[in-house]
Amino acid sequence: MFLEEMKTTDFEEGKKYIFVIPTGSTEQHGPFLPLGTDSYIQDAIINGAEKQLTEFIFLPTMRITCSEEHEGFAGSVWISLDTMERVMNDICKSLEPYAKKFIFTTAHGGNIEVLKRFVEKHKNDFPNIELHYVDPDNEEIEEKTVELIGGPVEDHAGNTEISIMLGIRNDLTMIPTKDYPKKILDNAFKTNRLKDFSEDGIADNHPDWVIDESHGEKILDWIVEDFVDSLKKIVS
Repeated sequence: MFLEEMKTTDFEEGKKYIFVIPTGSTEQHGPFLPLGTDSYIQDAIINGAEKQLTEFIFLPTMRITCSEEHEGFAGSVWISLDTMERVMNDICKSLEPYAKKFIFTTAHGGNIEVLKRFVEKHKNDFPNIELHYVDPDNEEIEEKTVELIGGPVEDHAGNTEISIMLGIRNDLTMIPTKDYPKKILDNAFKTNRLKDFSEDGIADNHPDWVIDESHGEKILDWIVEDFVDSLKKIVS
């Protein structure tokens, strides 16, 4: 169920629900992808999961989150880690009377640490409510992706994100020419400012452009399948 589509009368008196709180971002994704890439991908993951998990209530994706590492690129918008934590706390407080579990997830790497920190810090602040963080990515998915594309998975705005977005919003997605230059980066985010190392906002150490909508569909299917399994484990 999507919270946005429910009516207040859909909630049963005295019943406690499981709420999934997804987060994306609004940040630069190089010259080939829209600023909302992470949010669009998060939406796609949630849409895939919702079809299989009717007992969960999925909140709207948060679209402005922790993206300060993209400072210097036009259009990137962010809030601080402390602000993000306060927002999460307010969301939980709002839903506390009706909740038995809060599950946080993200399609934006910059949110991972703040969500993990929030779950650990506030796990005892909501009596009788469990807090969880679920990462929709893992080593197995990365290994399968490496095999699929024949090289490393990008850190940002490269082969896999472009391939995934072709299947989600091809009207907003461009395919780089084969000769569009790539720059090998040792650690693109070591200063927490990608602009220091990448003028175009791309961090992809794969030597080639390997863009394929069918690849994107496979990767997204793997992510959704793993995410659904993780959610099922939480309630089992």
